Amino acid sequence: MPTAATRRLTTQAPAELVPAAPEPRIIVYDRVGITEYSTSSEHGPLTIADMKEMLGWETEKEYQARAVRDKPESKPEHWLYGDDYHCKNTDDEKVRTWRNANNRSFDDKWSEALEQTLLNGQWAGPLTIPGETVNGETIRISRYGSVLSGQHQMTAAIRANERLQKARTNPATIDKYPFWNGHAEVVLESIVITGLSEDPHVLMTIDYVKPRTSADVFFTSAVFREKTQSERKEYCRMLAVAVDLLWDRTDAQGYKTHPEIVGFVERHKKLLGCVDHLAKVNGTGRRISKLYLSAGQCAALCYLMSTSSPDTDGDVYRNGFPPSESVVGADNQPAIDWWYRDKATEFWEKLAGDRWFLPVRMALERIVKSAADNENNQGLGGTLQEKLAILARAWEIFRNHANNAGPPFTHDDLTEEGALSLSYIDLDDKGNRLPDDQIKLLDVADFYGIDCPDSKIKPIGRDTERAKRPTRHDDSKSEPMPAPPTKEEIEQLSQEALERRVAGQYIVNAAHKKAKK
Repeated sequence: MPTAATRRLTTQAPAELVPAAPEPRIIVYDRVGITEYSTSSEHGPLTIADMKEMLGWETEKEYQARAVRDKPESKPEHWLYGDDYHCKNTDDEKVRTWRNANNRSFDDKWSEALEQTLLNGQWAGPLTIPGETVNGETIRISRYGSVLSGQHQMTAAIRANERLQKARTNPATIDKYPFWNGHAEVVLESIVITGLSEDPHVLMTIDYVKPRTSADVFFTSAVFREKTQSERKEYCRMLAVAVDLLWDRTDAQGYKTHPEIVGFVERHKKLLGCVDHLAKVNGTGRRISKLYLSAGQCAALCYLMSTSSPDTDGDVYRNGFPPSESVVGADNQPAIDWWYRDKATEFWEKLAGDRWFLPVRMALERIVKSAADNENNQGLGGTLQEKLAILARAWEIFRNHANNAGPPFTHDDLTEEGALSLSYIDLDDKGNRLPDDQIKLLDVADFYGIDCPDSKIKPIGRDTERAKRPTRHDDSKSEPMPAPPTKEEIEQLSQEALERRVAGQYIVNAAHKKAKK
């Protein structure tokens, strides 16, 4: 049933089919009014009919039918939208929104992200969060009945409902959006403010606020509440960076809206422990940051390393609805095996300062100081892909290295054929030589487990992306670094390490399964 707000809007005449001389505009709302539309309010939530009425939503076919009805001598092809339209609906039909004047340009991608938020039942309000309220975000309508703010959320709701109704017509997808089971259609809970001025000086101040970052969202949540204010700010910043990388490395689907990101963390709660660990390892001396690494990204890698057991089934994890730590397979076994969790945390402790990890630290520093045209130190200057490739190789060596087997890394790992040396090529995918002495990285990092390296990470040329080199912190504030191994110690153990690897040091599945028994 149309609400009071939409009944008022229906008194405004439809848009003219043919532009006419300007006429005095009709004031629909003579004063500012604020109304809550939710399942807990007397007005109820906004329905699809309400939102279409507010926007003046009309498809091209509907417009043609109306135009021909009003002007019988014309034909439908005389009344096409062309390139002048608001959006396309889920049937790929062009749509105009006649009451959406003076609004900012429409962002289709942002509206699509809001669609998923609605379909997944993550919209703030008493319907999605029983017993709670709407979040205070508003739909704003001018005194003339034009939408000044709210076009994205209302368009998202209308198109989300189209997707819901389509899914319900197919037995294979009838339960695709379980949140809306028992509801006839998608509804929107919000606060509607009516009667606002359309003066340009007023319009330019609408939505004039600083957008919240993912770190801001985490800071307002319950995570890391036991930390001090400054610690919590740093931890939340790290968590936002960690989620961003883990989202890509696990090939997470959907849009990175704030509700989706929060839901991702809730399904991967062990990531919080990884962030806590890396923050402590980094410490006041910034020992991880000084290696030209992001502590937040390293927390995500720590999580991936923890899942790298041969018993982890990445496909079962990714096929979960949605993917999470709690997903189990057909045999009722967890999709993720955490056998290497302690080993993963130890890796980052040792990388930050252990003397036997000096070759890894040297490999990272060397790649950051590399150049494509340098014959002795070739590289792309420390891109994320290069760093991940080195860390993945280092992790594989350390993960499979017995505690009593001597140093995991030796000087030979830094040689051209060494385990910590990367490979490049000056040809493109078609075998053509790259211009201007460009090169691309051949190595693709794989941390195994739930890592999905081929989905997002691709080799990149020097001129398409170059890593930003962070400024080193003041060494006077750093924690003392352990003394590196001597040249004699490295040479003494090099041959032993090489022999271990030739003998099959990397083949661990059988030993792993035996150890678990």
